[in-house]
Amino acid sequence: DDDEEEEEEEERNNLGRVWNKQLAGGDLNDMKNEKGGDTMVKPDVVSFTSVIDTWAKSGNKHAAAKAMTLLKQMEKLYVQEGQRGMKPNVYTYSACINAFAKSNEPDAPIQAEALLKEMKMSYEAGDMDVKPNVVNYNSVINAWGRCKSEGAAERALHILNTMESEGVEPDALSYSLVVSAWAHSSYPKATKQAEIALLEMEKWAKAKNAAIDDAFDSGLSDHDNSNGQSNKDQNRPASLPAIRVHLDVECYNTVLIALSRKQEKDAPDRAMAILRRMQYLADHGFETVRPNARSWNSVLNTLSRASEKDSAERAERLLYDMHQNGVQPDVFSYAAILHAYQKHPSPSAAERADNIVRQMELQYFDGALTAAPDVYHYTIVCSCWARSGQSIAAQRCWEILQHMKTRVDQGFEDCKPNVRTYNAVIDAYARGYHVEEAEKLLDEMIERYNQGDNNVKPDGFTFNSVINAWTRSRRSGCGKHAEMILKRLLEFHESGNRDVIPDSRSFSHIIDYYSRSHEPDAGNKAEWLLIGMMKMYERGYKDVEPSIFTFVAVINTYAKSKSVDAGRHADRVLLLLVEFQKRNNIKSLIPNTFVMNAVLNAWSKSGHDRAGERAEEILLSMQSDLESGKSLRAPNTRTYGLVLAAWAKSSFTEKAIRARKILNRMIKESKNKINDHVSINVHCYNAVLNAVAFTEADLTTRIEAFYIASMTLDELINSKNVEPTSSSFGTFIKACGKLSLPVNLAQPAIQIAFTTCISLGLVNDFVLTQMRYSLSDEHYQKILGDVLGDISPNKNVTRKEGLTMSEIPNSWKRNVATPCFDERGEWWNNDVS
Repeated sequence: DDDEEEEEEEERNNLGRVWNKQLAGGDLNDMKNEKGGDTMVKPDVVSFTSVIDTWAKSGNKHAAAKAMTLLKQMEKLYVQEGQRGMKPNVYTYSACINAFAKSNEPDAPIQAEALLKEMKMSYEAGDMDVKPNVVNYNSVINAWGRCKSEGAAERALHILNTMESEGVEPDALSYSLVVSAWAHSSYPKATKQAEIALLEMEKWAKAKNAAIDDAFDSGLSDHDNSNGQSNKDQNRPASLPAIRVHLDVECYNTVLIALSRKQEKDAPDRAMAILRRMQYLADHGFETVRPNARSWNSVLNTLSRASEKDSAERAERLLYDMHQNGVQPDVFSYAAILHAYQKHPSPSAAERADNIVRQMELQYFDGALTAAPDVYHYTIVCSCWARSGQSIAAQRCWEILQHMKTRVDQGFEDCKPNVRTYNAVIDAYARGYHVEEAEKLLDEMIERYNQGDNNVKPDGFTFNSVINAWTRSRRSGCGKHAEMILKRLLEFHESGNRDVIPDSRSFSHIIDYYSRSHEPDAGNKAEWLLIGMMKMYERGYKDVEPSIFTFVAVINTYAKSKSVDAGRHADRVLLLLVEFQKRNNIKSLIPNTFVMNAVLNAWSKSGHDRAGERAEEILLSMQSDLESGKSLRAPNTRTYGLVLAAWAKSSFTEKAIRARKILNRMIKESKNKINDHVSINVHCYNAVLNAVAFTEADLTTRIEAFYIASMTLDELINSKNVEPTSSSFGTFIKACGKLSLPVNLAQPAIQIAFTTCISLGLVNDFVLTQMRYSLSDEHYQKILGDVLGDISPNKNVTRKEGLTMSEIPNSWKRNVATPCFDERGEWWNNDVS
C-alpha cells in the first residue's frame, strides 16, 4: 500500500511539473513522462480549460493572449484534426472570457464580447455545449466596467439590458457590475447614472424576492412559480424555497466613494440620500446592505470635500448619527471631520479641530478607539491653525510639533512628524510674519535629512513657504533674504535631490515683492529673476514656466520706479516675452491688452521726452491688430487713459493737440461702437485738460492749447452722457493760469468756468486753490467779490488768504463727491485690463 501511495504521489508531482512547464510557455502536446517518453496523459477539453482558467487567474499581463492561443489550438484540433475530445465547451469559453475580463489591454472588452457573440452563434446553430449563461454575460460586463475608454459604462449597461431578451436572467452580480462600471467611469454624469443603476438593482431585487415570497406562501417551488403554476399539487411534497436575493453593501459603497471623489456640488446631499436609503432597505428585509464603517466614512469624506461652509458641522452631526446607529467611528472618520475644517479655515475651525484630536487621544486611552491619532491627524490640525488667522497660530503649531515628538518617544511611531507637518508649521510662521522661526525649521529639516531622516526631506513647498515668508515680512533687505532661500533651493536640487524642484512660485513670490517695493534697483532684480525662470524652463524645468502675470509684474516694477528709462525697460521686457513665446510656442504668453497696458503705464510714468509718441505708437499698433481681426490686444478705456497720461507728462510742445486727437478717436470708437471695450467718461476729458495745463511752448501754441481746453470743457458741460466734476473745472482754471495767457483771454474764461462750477454745486478745495493760483489779486477779489457780494457783503476777499470750504455757501458745494481713485490714483482702474 505504501508503494502504491508513493507511485500516486510521484504521478501527481509529474503532472504538477507539466502544469508548471505549461505556465512557463510550454505546450500541452509536450505532456510526456519525464522518465520514459511515453504519453503520460492525453490532453482533452478539461486539460485545456484548466490551463486557460489558470492563465485567467494568474494576473499575468499576457494571460488573455495565452488563453486565446489555447482556445484557437483547441478549435484547430477539433475542427481540422477531428479530435472530438478537444471541442470547447461553455467552461472553456467562460475561462477565456474571464481572462479578458481581468486584462488591462485596451481591446480586452471587445475581445470578451466577441467570444460571447461566438458562443451565442454556436448555440443558435445547435451546439448545446456552449449555451451562454449569466457567468459569461457578467464577465463581459466586468470587462467593460474595468475599461477606461469612453462609452465603456454605456456598453456594460447595454449588455445587461439585452440579457433577458437573449434568454439569460441577470443576477445581483450583473446589476452590481453595471453600478461599478458607472462609478468608475470618467463620464461627466457617471455618478448620477450609477445612482440610477442602484435604483434599478433595488427594483429588480424587490420584485425577485416578492416572487419568491409569493411562491413560498403558495407552497410552490421557485421552478413552479417561474413556469406560471399557481395552484399547489396536493400529491407533491413541499419544495425548498429559493434563496432570497441579497444586496451587497460594498456595491453601494462604490457609488458613495465615487461621489466623494467627484466633488460635485450636490454630492453631499446625494450621498446622504443613498445612506438613508441603505438604512431603510436594511430595516425592510435587506440586512446585508446596512451601512458599515466604510459607508459612513465615504459620506463623511464627501462632506469634507464640499465647498459649503456648513459642511464641517454637517459632518460632525453625521458622526454622531454614525455612533447612534451602532457603528464605531474610527481614525478615518475623524480624519474626514478634520479635513472638512481644514477646507474651511476660521479661528473656530482650528479650535474645533484641535479639540477633536485631543478627544481622539482620550478615546484611545479609554479603549473606545482602536487606533491613536497619527501624523496625518496632527498635521491637519497644524494646517487648520496655520490658516486660522489667529495670533496664537504659530505658537500652537510649534506646541503640536513638540507634542508629536514626545508621542514618538512614548512609543507612538505613527506620530513622527513628516515633511507635511513641518510645512504646515512653517506656513503658520510665514503667515504670522515669524520669518526667522520659519527659516530655522527649514534648517532643522535639512539637518535631519542629512542625518538620514528621509521623512522630513524638505520639498519645493517648504522652500517656497520660507521664500514667501521673507517677501511678506516688510523688513529691510527681505528681497535679498528671499533670493538667498531660492539659491539654497537650487543648490539643494543640484546636490542630488533631483525631486526637489523649484517651480514658478519660487521666483514669482520674489518678483511680486520687488514690484511692490521701493528699492532703487528693484526692476533690475525682478528682470534678472525672470530671465532665470526663462532659462530654467528652456533647460527642461517646465514647472518654472513664467506666466503672463510674471512678465507684467516685472514691467510694473519698472513703472513704479518712475525712472525716465521705465518705458524703455518695459519695451525690453515686452520683447523678451514676445521672443520667449515664439521660441516655446506657449499660447498663454501671447501678449494681450493686459500686457500692453502695463507697458503703456511704464511710459506714462516715465516722464520721458518721447513718452507720448511711444505710447501713441503702441496704441496704433493695438488698433491695427483689432482692425485685422486680432482682438487679443484690443485697446480699451484704460489704454486710452494711459496714452493721454503719457502725453500730459511729456515735454512735447503740441501735446494738447495730440491728446485732443486721442480723445476724438475715443469718441468716434465709442459712438460708432467700433470697439466695445472703449467708453467715454469724464476722466478722458480731464486728461486732455491736464495735458493743456502742462503745455510749455510759444504763445501761439499756448493759445491754441487754451482753445482746445475751452472746447473740451464746453463739450463736457453740454454732453448728455458725461457730467463734469470738480476736477474738470479745477484743471481748466489751472490751465488758464499756467499757460500765461493774455488777461483778456484768461480772466473771462476763468470767471465763466467758476460761475458754471458754482451753478452746478461742484466747488471744492481744488477749485478754490486753483482760483488763488491762476488769478491776480485784483481779478481774484473782483470775481470772488462779485459772486459773494449778495451773500456776504461784509466779507473781505483776498487772494493771499483765500476762501475755505467752510466759508462758501452750501449751494456752491452741494454736489461735491469724494474722488473715486484707486490706490494708485488711476481713474481707469475699473477696467481690469
